[in-house]
Amino acid sequence: MIARYGHKPVFQYKFRPFARDPQPQDGGFTVTLYENGILSFSTFDANGGFLDEICFSLPSRVLQCFYALLRNAASWLPSTPCDLRGTPDSPYGSSFAFDGYDPIRVWGMNQLLSEPCGSAGGFFARHLYVLFEDISNVMVEYGINLSLDGFTWTDQIHPFRKNQLHTSAQQRVV
Repeated sequence: MIARYGHKPVFQYKFRPFARDPQPQDGGFTVTLYENGILSFSTFDANGGFLDEICFSLPSRVLQCFYALLRNAASWLPSTPCDLRGTPDSPYGSSFAFDGYDPIRVWGMNQLLSEPCGSAGGFFARHLYVLFEDISNVMVEYGINLSLDGFTWTDQIHPFRKNQLHTSAQQRVV
């Protein structure tokens, strides 16, 4: 994960649809949580080109809960394969990155979730999904709704643009 805004990312989720005839602006999205509590939501066009980014400022409790969840996952997360594949014709791919661990790419998450519990793919997909869902549940308390294939927010939280972050910081220093 690449540091932006002078802070390192601690969590990142990427969603990329693989439609045969994608909509021109449907290239997926990336959600990145930084160590300073800033959450970035970026969208991309069908060719992977950057479209837009908005940010949210989350309370420190989100990071505290995130690290508690990460500590609980320490028993299985290091042994998770970096590539999990359910089906070659998956309609989307996902990538999960957690602070201190290699990114995990997943194709066919829904199929992997329905595999037998004894299979490696089913085991790791279920654990990964539960961790993702737990992180999403912490964020929903503050108005962020993150799912495998979507991202929305409520009136409870107010988005801002990257340049507003720098402007606000400069105003506070003056």
